[in-house]
Amino acid sequence: MIDVRQQKFRGLTTWELIGEGQAGSPAEQTQQLLTDIDLACETLGGSLSDLVFIRFWMRSRAISDEVRAVRRKLIDDKERTASSSFFSTSIFQGPGDIRMDALYCPDSRSAVRKAVEFHPPRRYLHYLSRGNSLFTSGMAEAGVSIEEQCQRSLAWLDDALQAEDLQWSDVCQLKLFRERERDIDWGPILSMLATRNNLDATSLTLFDVDGLASPDKHLEIELIATRLDH
Repeated sequence: MIDVRQQKFRGLTTWELIGEGQAGSPAEQTQQLLTDIDLACETLGGSLSDLVFIRFWMRSRAISDEVRAVRRKLIDDKERTASSSFFSTSIFQGPGDIRMDALYCPDSRSAVRKAVEFHPPRRYLHYLSRGNSLFTSGMAEAGVSIEEQCQRSLAWLDDALQAEDLQWSDVCQLKLFRERERDIDWGPILSMLATRNNLDATSLTLFDVDGLASPDKHLEIELIATRLDH
């Protein structure tokens, strides 16, 4: 069962498609969720090629390779999206091991879809652009302090916005994730963001998670930006 939620940002219309695995191995749950999300896309008049972002939630780090293999076969080898991955038990409402939050965006289907890699490439995209809109993968970087990790992640976001001729004033959504066991103070992080962006004019959501995809990274930032046509 996929929960479908419409959301709008400054003229950009998207649908968040949320589902949890039910029965079977983590790989089987992942495959079934992607099938169900595909059907939800068809109901909305599109397909998996209209997905621009997928957030993967897993109960434990031990299953990540199994989930990644299915994802690579069904999504990454066809229509890659921006993405992020987290480990957390509190996000689940049922017994499953996998949850996906996918972002469906039919806007500007005639516009160029551009998947942009890091240099050198990583397992996930730097960002996906589509028309006037930008969807970054979760930016998380290693560093000796959480402030250094934040500054390094912000530098990648700066690069993505600049490359697509966008400004921080075009940012319409920010989602921040911190490891709950690290006692990370949101205050300094939000202060760093406020030097770039008017947080009062942006949809901002803060999350606590058990862990990020890389154990040496403790803070992650997702960003959506869109520029209205005049």
